[in-house]
Amino acid sequence: MNIVQEAVRRWEPVEDLPLAACQVWRLQSDSYFELAVEGDFFVGASERTLKINFHGVLALSAHDDMSGVTHVSASSSIPLIGSGRQASYRWPLLQVENSHWLQSIPGPKDDCSHFLLLSLECTVEVIAREATAAWI
Repeated sequence: MNIVQEAVRRWEPVEDLPLAACQVWRLQSDSYFELAVEGDFFVGASERTLKINFHGVLALSAHDDMSGVTHVSASSSIPLIGSGRQASYRWPLLQVENSHWLQSIPGPKDDCSHFLLLSLECTVEVIAREATAAWI
């Protein structure tokens, strides 16, 4: 039996993501399988808010914790920010390749992705068909 290893990769949906952790993610959903997530990033004295719109959401998991409980296998390595004052913090926007959680969901899911959003206060995971992001 050949088990495909999960891989966690940086997701950079906008070009100018700061080398900083997200402070918190805020979620808003509707009854049409849509989800909006807003996250605050502090760089120096300035604050920027990133809004991510998820379309065709199949699954959502949110944890109010700082330990980063996820649907990712323990052997997966979550990338770090890597430089600056928060170099040892985990990268806040990620995609999980070969996601075991995604594969466990019944029904058609070929065009879906597993997104992992980390902040200093919570962890948000989304399985969706599409995600778009912009600074607001």
